[in-house]
Amino acid sequence: MTARSLRWVLVLGVVVLASVGWAATARGHTGRVAESTGGRLVVVSVPGLTWSEVAAVELPAFESVFDGAAMADLAPRGVSPRSGPGDAYLTISAGARATTSRSVDGQVLALAEQSGGSAADEIFSRRTGADPSGTFVSLSWPSLLRTNAARPYDAEIGLLAATLEDAGVGMSVIGNADGTDSIGASYERQVALAMASPTGVVDAGAITRELLVEDPTSPFGLRFDPDRVLERFDAAWQSTTSDDAAGVVLVEASDLARVMRYRALVSSSRYNTMRARAVHDTDRLLAGILERVDLDRDSVLVVAPYNLPGDRDLTAVALHRPGGDSGYLISASTQRAGYLTLVDIGPTILDHFGIDRPSAMEGRPAEVVSSTASLQVRTDHLITLNDASRFRERLLTPTTMVVLVLLAVLAAAGALALAGDRGPRWRRIVAVVALVDLALMPASYLARGLPLEELGTGVYWVVVLGVALGSGLISTWIGHRSGRPWLALTLVLAMVGLVLVGDVITGSHLSLNAAFGYSATGNSRLYGISNYSYGQVAAAACILGGILAGRHEGRSRLASIGLLCGILVVLGVPTWGADVGGVLAFTPTILVFGLLVYERRIRLRTVALGLVAAVLATVAFGLLDLARPPSERAHLGRLFERVGDEGLGPLFSIIQRKLVANLSVSTSSLWVAAIPIGLSLWVLIARHPTRPLTSLRQRIPTLGAGLVAAIVAAVLGSLLNDSGAIIGGVAAMVLTASVVHLLMVHEPVAESR
Repeated sequence: MTARSLRWVLVLGVVVLASVGWAATARGHTGRVAESTGGRLVVVSVPGLTWSEVAAVELPAFESVFDGAAMADLAPRGVSPRSGPGDAYLTISAGARATTSRSVDGQVLALAEQSGGSAADEIFSRRTGADPSGTFVSLSWPSLLRTNAARPYDAEIGLLAATLEDAGVGMSVIGNADGTDSIGASYERQVALAMASPTGVVDAGAITRELLVEDPTSPFGLRFDPDRVLERFDAAWQSTTSDDAAGVVLVEASDLARVMRYRALVSSSRYNTMRARAVHDTDRLLAGILERVDLDRDSVLVVAPYNLPGDRDLTAVALHRPGGDSGYLISASTQRAGYLTLVDIGPTILDHFGIDRPSAMEGRPAEVVSSTASLQVRTDHLITLNDASRFRERLLTPTTMVVLVLLAVLAAAGALALAGDRGPRWRRIVAVVALVDLALMPASYLARGLPLEELGTGVYWVVVLGVALGSGLISTWIGHRSGRPWLALTLVLAMVGLVLVGDVITGSHLSLNAAFGYSATGNSRLYGISNYSYGQVAAAACILGGILAGRHEGRSRLASIGLLCGILVVLGVPTWGADVGGVLAFTPTILVFGLLVYERRIRLRTVALGLVAAVLATVAFGLLDLARPPSERAHLGRLFERVGDEGLGPLFSIIQRKLVANLSVSTSSLWVAAIPIGLSLWVLIARHPTRPLTSLRQRIPTLGAGLVAAIVAAVLGSLLNDSGAIIGGVAAMVLTASVVHLLMVHEPVAESR
């Protein structure tokens, strides 16, 4: 590689990294993490409550709690991206993603309560073979255990209650969301599942219909009796009034749950009226609870554990502690200030009492990033985070469609050019379009440096298309001026890699809510390199390495291998990429690339060596993660924790979980279409009479190593990550656009003869 060419690549690197740094600063949030305190705890469950709803109406009781609280957007996901009541409360119970048997999960009855002519304790004993020792029993518990045992999430439902009981912490549950307009009984008491023991028994509380009064204007003709609810809360709260007593009382605002179930039966306007009334009634109920709680000594956790079916908004969660700082909640699960996931709620309750989280709990305790911002500013910030997450969901499909349609056009245009019935101008246009298609994805990340959820989709498309087109044209001009046809492609491939690498090492702020990044509404991980990003950076680095390795003998080849090793470090370092699947896939990719650029044969022992190297690299990065404080560990370090405590079971569960997710995504993603497009072009250029692929490899001797390595990275990445063929599709797009560009900028074989 000449000094002049290297200078252009370095200039591009400086520009891109500066852009990434500016965008990350513009979108980031910093602050210190405060420590937790103890005391009694009341947990108020407010189904469906969002920060937009809080901001839209006057809720004095909620505002009095939130004003001195740490707040966050909650991703209310269990096994599925959106939980219902049973999934949500079981996920809190397990501290891990749990699922439910929806038709029966609300059947939690008092021991003497009748169902089908039998007392609940008799039914429970008949189904479990055990005599209940508490006040309430979950009649569906055997079904819930069986349902969760069939899922690869290792959810131990009842773990929260068992851990609290072992520590001597008393528990009570208050709530009842019963109600039906049909014939027959309705049991909607899922809230009790959060505090059920591993045997399905709930020790204390009030969950029967004694909490309800008839009201023809309310959903299902029922609503809370606030006096009776507060009376029951008094009894539960007073049982922990002594100085040495510890207790938690969970109160569900069940009128909110009832109105959410009623949504399918009424018009939108009628639902909005009922919802507004239920929210105001809940605020008054909370005011009554706060009169009985000493905020100088006790803590209040407000959480909205689930939302309407199909509603992808993030919900509200806030923790008010005596003497605690106001600000934003964060956990090791999200590693983002202002975000929590549902699995964090159980560990947060345990942490309040100074109880160590069992290793089987997937979630991590919430901590506080303190902020002096006002309640309104913090609420607006959380609303903006939710809007950005929803904005990303709306952008993903159309941006994918643009990239894929352009890719199909490129493949067709390249085939026409190879047919020989198109002139040099046609080839130049196709070459530029190939660069534009490559630049679209990094441009979509750079666009996140702007508040797009406020500016709108029009500005998004202007920025993305403008950056992509500008990158294609400028790179083409530089390549033309330098007289090196391959230089334009190297600049754009460098841009692809530098945007993602620069974002990762500055905190992955651009990846959050980018079209091809991740969002709290759609992903379980909010840090590091996304699977979309891995597909881009892995394929781009391999092709770039393949081009640059042939510039000078020896030096360039070693430098190209060093480039790929640098990408591996970025993928694996816990504070950067934290990409376990990426490390497993890219380590053997580097080995294959190294052998090919030095013209060595790939043998069976090479495969074994690649496997060993991948495992060793993963272990090394895992130990590096494990060496960090528990509150900062990424998912690999947390896996090592569990393996150390529980053996290899959690590892096998994660492998099974990834395989299931892999198969599901691989049959539903639009990105799968990029694979046959790429394969078709590959077959054409390999078998066309003019042998254009052979011609390219003659002009760039080490290009083949880069192309093969990119394919290896794509195949292994697709197999080892839960995004499946999405990774293969993204890599196929990078490969196809790169090859089309090179075909267009080099003279065709037929013309050179």
